[in-house]
Amino acid sequence: METNIILPAPAFNEWDLDLLIDYVLKYHHRNIRTFGVDLTKRLTALCAEHPELQTVAAHLSNSVSDLDIHCQKEEQILFPFILEMISAANDGRQMPPFHCGTIQSPIRAMMMDHSDEIERHGRIAELTDNYAVPQNADDAYRTVMEDLRKFADQLREHTAVEDEIIFPRAIKLEMQQVG
Repeated sequence: METNIILPAPAFNEWDLDLLIDYVLKYHHRNIRTFGVDLTKRLTALCAEHPELQTVAAHLSNSVSDLDIHCQKEEQILFPFILEMISAANDGRQMPPFHCGTIQSPIRAMMMDHSDEIERHGRIAELTDNYAVPQNADDAYRTVMEDLRKFADQLREHTAVEDEIIFPRAIKLEMQQVG
């Protein structure tokens, strides 16, 4: 017998900053690159029988591509600096300034990316009448709509964790750590 266990939402604001970064990297970034790519392929294939979904498929494809670039910037530039600041704080040492002055500029850019993607997924929701499934839809259509909603929900969690917790803490840490 299968049981569905509903767990409470994680209290992300209680997590350590490095753990939040690990979570974003290992859950959200991986999800974008695996689930997002797979969903794009399934949605694109569905367009053969449902050409009305072509605009939705184009939006999702562009989103997954843009989010991959966004993730690369976080992984290669922003998060390593934040993790180094955490290490410096733990070791009691000061950090040199971020290579382009302060992390506030790249954080603003990341937040603008987030806003753009949330807006794009809002358009996807509108185009699909909030992921509505026609009565005569097959399982593939139904699953794609459920997964589009799930992807958007995960994206909202991703952006909230970064915008509301990681980024403000990183800015505060930079003010304390950078000499």
